[in-house]
Order: sequence, then structure tokens, then C-alpha cells
Amino acid sequence: MANKNKNIAKAPSAPLHVNPAEFQGVAYRGAVPLRAFMGWVSLIIISAVIIGVLSATVLVSQRLGQLVNDTAARVELQAQGRAATLTEWAAGSANMGKTIERAEIVRIFATESARLASPANAPQMEGVSPDMIAAVMQQKPYMQQLFDEFVTRNGLNGAQLILPNGDVLLAAGTMPRKLPANAVQDVVRQSNGLILPVNITGESTNTDVAMDVLRPITTIGADEKGAVVAVLWYNLPVGEKIAGLLSATQLDREGERTALVQHVGEQAQVVGRNALANLPDSYSEILSRLAMGGDTVRVVQPSLVDSLPVFATLRQIPGTPFAVLQEYSAKSALGIMEYYKPGIYLITTLGMIVVAALMLALTLHLMGQRNRTRVKLLGQTMEALVRVVEARDPFLSGHHAKVARLAVQVGNRTGLGVGERATLYYAAQLASVGRMLVPQAMMAKKGKLTEAERQALEDHINQAVAVLGDIEFDLPIMPVISQMYEREDGSGHPLGLKAEKINRMAKVLGACDAYVAMTSDRAHRKALTKSEALKIMSGGAFSPDITAAIKSEKA
Repeated sequence: MANKNKNIAKAPSAPLHVNPAEFQGVAYRGAVPLRAFMGWVSLIIISAVIIGVLSATVLVSQRLGQLVNDTAARVELQAQGRAATLTEWAAGSANMGKTIERAEIVRIFATESARLASPANAPQMEGVSPDMIAAVMQQKPYMQQLFDEFVTRNGLNGAQLILPNGDVLLAAGTMPRKLPANAVQDVVRQSNGLILPVNITGESTNTDVAMDVLRPITTIGADEKGAVVAVLWYNLPVGEKIAGLLSATQLDREGERTALVQHVGEQAQVVGRNALANLPDSYSEILSRLAMGGDTVRVVQPSLVDSLPVFATLRQIPGTPFAVLQEYSAKSALGIMEYYKPGIYLITTLGMIVVAALMLALTLHLMGQRNRTRVKLLGQTMEALVRVVEARDPFLSGHHAKVARLAVQVGNRTGLGVGERATLYYAAQLASVGRMLVPQAMMAKKGKLTEAERQALEDHINQAVAVLGDIEFDLPIMPVISQMYEREDGSGHPLGLKAEKINRMAKVLGACDAYVAMTSDRAHRKALTKSEALKIMSGGAFSPDITAAIKSEKA
């Protein structure tokens, strides 16, 4: 029996009635005619232009992205710097009233006045004698003088000392407006100062914007968060100060500007030197669009001031109704791109054309030599591998040639091109390389294979991919081999692919391999008839059109 198998293994494969030269021409076409050469030249030049334009587009996009990032970072940095300056200014404005707020004589006067106004809710003073209280109450003219000096020294429009019930204990200067409802009660309840939105003061010919500050006056013996017995309210002009803090510096670039935005409820306003301008969007809408910073600054959007495209961000001033609006005109920030883009496109495209022209002749020459060598080596490698596989399993003798012949015929009948038929030709020869790693006893087993043996045998396709993976092919041989055992209905292996997810050439090769295998003798069974094989193949595992093409070839 061993001698018989040995003889079978050495038997030559059945002749393949196809023209190998037809497929060798896919990898090597020999001398290139003038028309074909000019076609290649045109194609390469066009490709070079396209690649040059695409490369330039990428470079321009990268430069633009970097410019946008740099602009966004600059806008953020400037907004943070201006916000820090305004935060310090707001804190200084709030601390301005501490000379009154911390004065013990004022606190005793306010506490006793609050007790007289509301005995039931009278706050307590610790460590203050009745005689001292009486003496302080007699010093109201002195405290009025102190109040007048506070207004004059700090350049205020006016100031008042107000009890929680609204009574005014002291007043100096002119208060340009009434306090908003519940402002005093908010300070009393929260034991904390308030800075209110700025407002317009003065007449139409001499206007300014002014800011109201409210500070709590607490009773003697309590800390700063103790019982509030009165509220210090002062109004200071801020138009010139704000304009100075937000004015451009020598480090600012053309197109950069800073503005102060405030909110009165949901109404958003831009604060000018001597005017307020309402914005169309609500303050919450502006916050959601601009106050996040980071990526939001990288988006060009309409300016809140004049609707021109800008990079913008908003930084709130803690403890105030104000926020710094920092903008940078997109035209100014990105203007350099108008000079950068044309030069990059021209230089990159011309460079690619020159490189393509220099490489064309060398490429065509080397392609011819390379393809001759590759086709020769591929043929020799394929022949050697097929002989090894068929020598290990006598029942595979001639199998690969039959599959190759049938696959080429079916590919031709189903409209596959010459390159696709060449792929089928080579893939059919190499598909069973993985069987070299399957134990010979398992391949020659006459009985039914166990589940483990069946899985080991099925794994030969993965072994084939591993063996051939490092070989370079000009044709998509590896994808076809790796999917030839996938089935239309998903019952195949190794991935269980279905229908359109399976490579078309793999479908053809898999069907032809199955047909040849079923109609050939194997160690564990006799060959099926052609009709029996085709009937099995019509069960849904194979494409009907491929099965029909096989039937037509074998009719």
C-alpha cells in the first residue's frame, strides 16, 4: 500500500487547459508601447499634481490648525489677564468702604439706631457701656463729617448708611438712582457685600457710567459674618476707569479688543465709557456659547459687538455681575494664510511633478526586471509547494490543477477580469499549503473525523495564511485564500462571514474547490456524482450564479 501511495504521489498532475502566459501578463507586460508609455506619463503627472495638491492641502490645513490653536491660546491668555486686572479692581472698589465699615463709632451708632428703630429685633453689643453708646449718639455731626470726607476722598458720587428697614442714617453727595428692590435685604440676609450692575449717571451732555457697592455694617462684638445692623451704599463713577483697564496696549495686535459685559437679570449689556448697549442674546446664551473656553475659542463666530467673525471668549469676574469679553478678528488673525496658501500649493505641486518625472523612467525599467523575477519565483515556489502537499495526501493528486482550471473557467463565465482570473489561478494552487502542517495520519484517516480532528483540519487555512503571509504578491491572493471557506449563509469558517462580506473571487474559488472535492475520491468516502454535488451546493452555502456557472461548465 505504501508503494502504491508513493507512486500516486509522484504521478504528474492533470494538465491545466489554460494559458499561463495570459496570467503572467498581469504582472509583467514586457516592453511598453509608445502610446502606453505616454499614457503612463500622463497618469503619473496627473497623479503627481493630485498628490501635490492634496499634500499642500494637508500642509495648509495643519498650518491653519496651528494658527487657530495659537490664536485661541492668545485670546484665552489675554482674557485671563484682563479678568485678573478687573477682579483686583472690583476687590479694591469693594474695600473702599472699609474705613466706614470697620469704624467702631459707626458700628455703635448703627447698632443703637437699629435698636431704637426695632426694639424687638435689637442686636446685642458686647463690651460697650451705655455711657459710650450715649456719647456716640451725640456725635452724629462728627459722623456726618466723616461720611462727607469718605465721599470726597474716594471721588464718589454719593453714599448712604441705611438701616435694614430702609431708613437712611447718614447721606453724603448725590445718589443718581434708587436701589433695586430687596438689595439691602439681600446684604442683611447674606451678611455679604454686593456689587450691582453699572448704570448711567449725569445728563445727556455729560454722562458717565457708575457702579453701586453695598457693604454690611455689623454690630460690635461680632465678626464680619455677624449680625448686620446697617448697609453702606456708595456710588462711584467707573466709566473712565473701565475704559483705561480695557484699552489696548503696545502688546495688542491689530484686530484684538476687550469689552466689559454685564447682566441685569437675563439682559446682557456691553459697558462703554459713558453708555450701555443691550445685546440681542440673553446672558445665559452668551455664557453657554463663550464662557467654556478651550475648544469654543477655536470656533470662528459672530462678534457680540458688531457681528464680524471673531475668535472670542468670556471670563466672569467673581463676586460681580461683570465678565470680560475678549475678541480677535478672524480676518486679522488668519490673514497670513492668504499669503501662505498660494506659495505652498505652487511649491508642493511643482516639487511632486519634478520628482514624478525623475522617477518615471527608473520605475518603468525596474518594474520590468522585478516582475520577470517575481513571476518566475512565484511559479517555482507554487510548483514546489503543490508537490509537497500532494505527496502527503495521494487523494489530492491533481486536485489543485482541477480547481484552478474550473475556477478560471467559472471566473470567465461570471465576468471576472484577467487580473481576477489570474488571482484564482494562483490561489487555487496555493490554497492547501496549510495542509503540510496537518498530521498525515489525520489526512489519510478513512473513518469519520472527530470534532477536534475536523477543527484541526479546518485550521489549515489559517496555517496557509501564516506560511504565505510574508510572500509579496502582486495580486490579492491572500485575501482570497483566507476567505475561500466562508459560505454565503454564514456556515463557513474561520470568521463565519456572509454574502456581500465575502470576497467575490473567494466565493468562486470556494465553490470550485468544494465541487472538485465532492466529485473526487477521498480516504473516508467515494466520489459523489456531479448532480449529487451540485444538489448539495444548491442548499444556500454557495452563490446560485456561481453554482449555475459550474453546472454549465460541467454540462
